[in-house]
Amino acid sequence: MTPEEYERNHIRDCARCGRRAAKSAQWSDGPICRTCYERAMRVRGRCPDCGTVRLLPGRDTAGTPICRDCAGITRDFFCDCNFEGLLLGGRLCERCTLANTLGRLLNDGTGHVAPALQPLITALLETDRPKRAA
Repeated sequence: MTPEEYERNHIRDCARCGRRAAKSAQWSDGPICRTCYERAMRVRGRCPDCGTVRLLPGRDTAGTPICRDCAGITRDFFCDCNFEGLLLGGRLCERCTLANTLGRLLNDGTGHVAPALQPLITALLETDRPKRAA
């Protein structure tokens, strides 16, 4: 793919910040850059349209955060653990991704983590932003 083709197919003006960047998502308010996408994946609360308490990645016409259903976003943001939020590789949330990584790295050879390391794992998994701990 030539640079011109990449520019034509992937680079857009972000509907939220106006920056010209690679498109991470195409939502009802337009193309969304990676920075705005990740920021939207951290907004939680009560949707003003339907009243449910959940992830609010969308925006209404006034720019107020709303849930994906009310925004018409068809992508599913639920992890296997039923948490709705930012999904990483394997479509797992940050916490599940970190738990899998720590379990693999700190395996003591028996398929388990040594009990002495369990408090460390618990502390890392309880952070507000587990992606940064990885």
